[in-house]
Amino acid sequence: MRSLFHFLTLLVFSALVTPASAQAPAGYDKIYDAPTQVNLGGRPVVADIEFHQRTSSGKTQLALVTDVTKFVVETENDLKNWIANRRNDCGERWKSGEPRISFPDNAIRFAIYLEIEYWSCGWNGKGTPGRMAQETGTVDVTLIPYVENGKLQARLGAFTLSEQTGISKYLPLEFIVRRALEQELNKLNENPKFYRAPQPLFDENFVYEGITAAETEDDRIIITARYAAARSPGAMDRILARLRTQGITQ
Repeated sequence: MRSLFHFLTLLVFSALVTPASAQAPAGYDKIYDAPTQVNLGGRPVVADIEFHQRTSSGKTQLALVTDVTKFVVETENDLKNWIANRRNDCGERWKSGEPRISFPDNAIRFAIYLEIEYWSCGWNGKGTPGRMAQETGTVDVTLIPYVENGKLQARLGAFTLSEQTGISKYLPLEFIVRRALEQELNKLNENPKFYRAPQPLFDENFVYEGITAAETEDDRIIITARYAAARSPGAMDRILARLRTQGITQ
C-alpha cells in the first residue's frame, strides 16, 4: 500500500525533478545548471537542475530552488490513490473527494472530503459483510517540514474537521484520521530516503540545513532546499562529476 505521506515526500523532493525558476538565496553563486538524470522512488526522469553554492566559516552550503507547481497534480493523485486503497471487505473502507494542496507560511496544507465506513463480517469474520456505521467530513490538515540535527522531518500542525455527519459511537472520524496521520508521519521521519540529503550530496556528508515553500502572486509554488557540509578538498568537483554522469538519486 502506498503511504499517505509518500505524497509529502514527493512534494519535498520535487525540487529535484522540475526546472528551477526562482532566484537563489542571497550570497549564493550558481555552480550547476543542466539537464540531469533524476530517480526519486523509482520515477526516473531527465530534468533541468540548478545548484547554488556559498562557502563560509569552513563550511560549504548548497541551495536548490525549484518551481514545483506541475508536480502538485501528481501528488494529489497519490493521495487519492492511497485513500482508495484503504478498502477492506471486513473493516474500514475509505472514499474521498478532490484534494486541495497549498503552501501557507512554509507549511504544506491539504484539505479533502472523506467518507469512512466500518463493515463487519460477523463474530468469526466469515459472514456476509454488512455496514455498521459511516462517518463523513472535510479534513483540513497542515504539515510542517523542518530540519533537526541535519535530518529533514515533518510534524502535524493544524488539524480540523467540518461538515461532519454520522454516529461516532462505532467510527469516530477524528480518531481514525489522526491515528493514520500519526502512524504515517512516524514511518516517514524514520525513512532515510526522506530525511537524508540525496546522492551525490549524501556521500560527501551534506545534510539538510533548511527547507522553505511559498506560493507566488501568480500561484506558482517555489521550494528552496538548503544543504551544508564541512569544507572538503575536491568535494564539489566530485559532486559535479557525478551529477553529469550519474545524476541524482533519493
